[in-house]
Amino acid sequence: MQLKYPTTPTKELTLDNGLKIITAEISQASDAYIDLVYKVSSCNELPENAGINITLASVLFSDNEHTSAPDENEHLSFHFDDFTTYRQRVRLADLDEAFSQLATMMSAPKMTEASLQAVIQETNSHRAARDIFISNYLTPQEVTELLYPFSGYSNNPQGTPTSLSRLDLDQLQQWHQRWYMPNNATLIVVGNVSTDNIFSLAEQHFSAIPHKPLEVFKYDKEAAEPGKRHIEVSKDTNEPLAIMAFNLPDFDFFKGDPNALGALDIIEELLKNHFRLTPDGSGAARKILNQNAGIFFLSVKAQSADQTPCQLESGLRTYLNKLKRNPIDAQSLEHARENILTRWAGWEHNPSALPYLLTTYHYAKLPLDSRAQRYQALLNITPMDIQNFANTYFTEQRMTTAHIFPMAGSPE
Repeated sequence: MQLKYPTTPTKELTLDNGLKIITAEISQASDAYIDLVYKVSSCNELPENAGINITLASVLFSDNEHTSAPDENEHLSFHFDDFTTYRQRVRLADLDEAFSQLATMMSAPKMTEASLQAVIQETNSHRAARDIFISNYLTPQEVTELLYPFSGYSNNPQGTPTSLSRLDLDQLQQWHQRWYMPNNATLIVVGNVSTDNIFSLAEQHFSAIPHKPLEVFKYDKEAAEPGKRHIEVSKDTNEPLAIMAFNLPDFDFFKGDPNALGALDIIEELLKNHFRLTPDGSGAARKILNQNAGIFFLSVKAQSADQTPCQLESGLRTYLNKLKRNPIDAQSLEHARENILTRWAGWEHNPSALPYLLTTYHYAKLPLDSRAQRYQALLNITPMDIQNFANTYFTEQRMTTAHIFPMAGSPE
């Protein structure tokens, strides 16, 4: 099989102050997508200032000017496990203005007490609904804490009412000064842009912002085999739900083992296909590979209230045991592989999706052009690779299970 879709070429520049700039030109795009990424997340928070990272982002949006997108009214932020991204879609004619505003947010942003209190009030007002609602794609905090018993990935990015009540403008300013600096940031621009123009604008607006000492933060690696964990909770759902997850090595491990990473990609796709066909309920499968931990996450929501989480979990175990015992057939493997390659090709030419892909490679310290090597490696995955992966990583010592019951129900 030959790759049908080449990767989008990228170019890189690092300013003297440490700011990294990555561009990808997609001529069919009508606008530019700008991601300004800072290497900071809720992993860097302590219990006493929990929620400060996402609170700061909301205050910055409230108090600072930003260019309106062509068909949107908001500047967006995305809070990932390892980094925080400020996203803007702008018209090409507005690039200069957008760069100026992002530079101001990095160097000397406005922050007001009124905005801080409004953000805290809004966060707390939504907390109850966020805490009780559950779906295949929204993991309860109680489960997250079991998945990551040692690393900071279990930190609640929303904080708590107590931790938010302790926040003040001085703390927000200190957090900004601690993490918002050019040598802790990456500027990614994708779209119908000129790389030379982007580099010139970046020099113009960001080069005067000084490089600052960046403290060494001790990140804790997650345990490979923390032991079997189980929890039962009641949430605001009409149908029961079962979660099964496995601790995996972090992304740094997988980048050195392309066969294992390719097998994981295939298994994730096989489970997605399985959930589309299973009569047991709707499901989701996703791998989460961070810099200090990895998780393979499965979730199944019942079709009716008559089904139990135990029955749903049993269905998951049956499928995974089949993967362990029997090599998958060639047709299923090729179907999964084609689906993945088609989806990846779409990301490569999607100016909205490509910035995140480039961010993950950049922070994993992978050459951006190694994306093509990963795609090629997927073509070499065999049924034996998949079987070996399942037997190595889908074990009781790596497993977390959760049974989610409707509020009116009771644990079995």
